[in-house]
Amino acid sequence: MKKEFYDMRFRALVLFFIMLTLFLLIAPLQNYAVESLKNLERSSNQLYEKYIGPGYSQMLANWSFYMYSQWFGKNFGQLVPIIAIVLAFPLFSRETENGTMEFLLARRSRFRVFMSKTASGFIVLFSSLLLLSMLPTLYSLIVGKDFIGDGVPMFTTSVLAGGTLWFSVTLFFSVLFNDQVKPILASIGTLALTTVLGLLKSLSFLNTYHYILGINIFNYGEVDIPYTLALIVISIILLFSGYFAFKNKEI
Repeated sequence: MKKEFYDMRFRALVLFFIMLTLFLLIAPLQNYAVESLKNLERSSNQLYEKYIGPGYSQMLANWSFYMYSQWFGKNFGQLVPIIAIVLAFPLFSRETENGTMEFLLARRSRFRVFMSKTASGFIVLFSSLLLLSMLPTLYSLIVGKDFIGDGVPMFTTSVLAGGTLWFSVTLFFSVLFNDQVKPILASIGTLALTTVLGLLKSLSFLNTYHYILGINIFNYGEVDIPYTLALIVISIILLFSGYFAFKNKEI
């Protein structure tokens, strides 16, 4: 597992610093965002009420709502699947592409190799997502902002469940393909396809962004438990499928 952590450290650090930079660009702009919305409301009141909604600028003036909506509900939430894909795509495909998988299997069983790579990947994924989920709380403490953190566990649950699904999807593709490009393309293609199909009312359940961005939390103040369980079950099925594919794959 030490080797897997070593291989993932660069990607994990780059992703973290990119997300940290994004957060530090968003957090100080609350007043600017509120004033911009107020100016838009004054200049185009009908369009504002139609596409944004009355009173949104007042809601955004609340620091807690600003953090939840702009971090979890937009920027961080939108990138959760991408973070999972970037962390997972080379786990198996890089070893196969570089011809080092035979060396690993000469020293350990396929089960141990699969578990080592999968476990290390999930540890890095969960650590990254948990740390990024804590940024609003940590930043608020540092700058002295009043942040109501009651919603953080709910949004974090959505982030972790959604990240787990897309990590499992990409890991499965990483096992199937022998180069590093195809798992990325297949995963991003699957994400795009499910998101587009999810725009149809009858297929809305396919759009995982609706869940990851916490729409249910904003509307009803609670996590969508059935959807959470469904994502976990699908992730487990994908992981088992990935293992059996790896177990029977010719190296």
